[in-house]
Amino acid sequence: MRPESPTRPFASSTQAGAAAWRARVWLLAVLGCACAGPATRARATDPTVRLMDAARAHAISRGSTQAPVCSPDVALLRPGGGVDLERLHAAGHPVVVWTVNDLPTMQALLRRGVDGIISDRPDLLARAVRDFDADADGIPGDLLDADGLINLKRFDAQGHRGARGLRPENTLPAFEAALDFQMTTLELDTVLTADGVPVLSHDPDLSPAKCRHLDGSPLPEPIPLASLTAARLQATFVCDQLLADRPEQTRERARSPEAVAFAAREGLPDPYTLPTLRQVFAFARSQADAEHQARDPLRARNARRVRFNVELKRVSARTDIEPAHGDAVAAVIREAGLVDRVDVQSFDSRALRSVQDRHPDLRTVFLLESGRGPAQEEGGRGSGGGGP
Repeated sequence: MRPESPTRPFASSTQAGAAAWRARVWLLAVLGCACAGPATRARATDPTVRLMDAARAHAISRGSTQAPVCSPDVALLRPGGGVDLERLHAAGHPVVVWTVNDLPTMQALLRRGVDGIISDRPDLLARAVRDFDADADGIPGDLLDADGLINLKRFDAQGHRGARGLRPENTLPAFEAALDFQMTTLELDTVLTADGVPVLSHDPDLSPAKCRHLDGSPLPEPIPLASLTAARLQATFVCDQLLADRPEQTRERARSPEAVAFAAREGLPDPYTLPTLRQVFAFARSQADAEHQARDPLRARNARRVRFNVELKRVSARTDIEPAHGDAVAAVIREAGLVDRVDVQSFDSRALRSVQDRHPDLRTVFLLESGRGPAQEEGGRGSGGGGP
């Protein structure tokens, strides 16, 4: 069977554990220098390894006990793509790949030993993980625990924007679908409203291609989310438009009964109202209550332990991510008691260093995209445009 990754979860609840973790990383670094051979020297000159080494060193220097995650675009792992998975693993960096939506690529990445995959299609990802035979003994399911859930210590299956290939993205029905397929992590995007509330959106604006007015009328043009309060946003707009390049998407409310019920309890006008980050956390928590435990124990158990991968998005392409964004997200995470179950990700390495400085107990995830090399990421701003 595939051994558990030594790089995860990198969490300790005691000062002694934290000190031991930092000592272990220091000892590995010293031994690496003392025994440096060609492979070690190659890792030292690899720009992605250098980026992640620097990120880890910065996190440790701020008292973090969790190693940052490297999250490259899948194109970067192809031959000549620029990211060397084996070197990253040899240097002790976990690697979670985005965005993978077909079974053959998922299966190939599982064979290569990636630590996680982010996908628009949690149905396909769940199938790929369930059928994976890590030790080639003819018996699949090596990445599952005794109950049949994905073993998070061995693999992280992330639903991209919930389940973007099955439901309109970053909505309660999308997260319901991801939980239906027992994803270990719900991946999502956040933007700050005019009153500083983290709400879910991949785009800085309400897009006419994705959203409409509550009364059904179309948006004549994009509307900056930073110009709306959270209350006005939720009272006025619905984001349930189907995308032509997502043929499996549906917005049928009957397919999302949990989201419909939760929206009614929360006083939201529609299950496809853009939720706040607080509401997403509350929705996941509601899926693990006694009623859900009695109805579907395995789904409820997964909802009880599910993680979240929260991206910090820009309010415009010309502005940096302000520390206030990370602070607002961190405040919601703490309020929900989810520090140990939430990662903060971004293409902007400066924003992530700010999170490490101000909130060292939160694990950070460094997003890398095709067409933008690690050296550019190391310098600071990533575009954050295409995904994940």
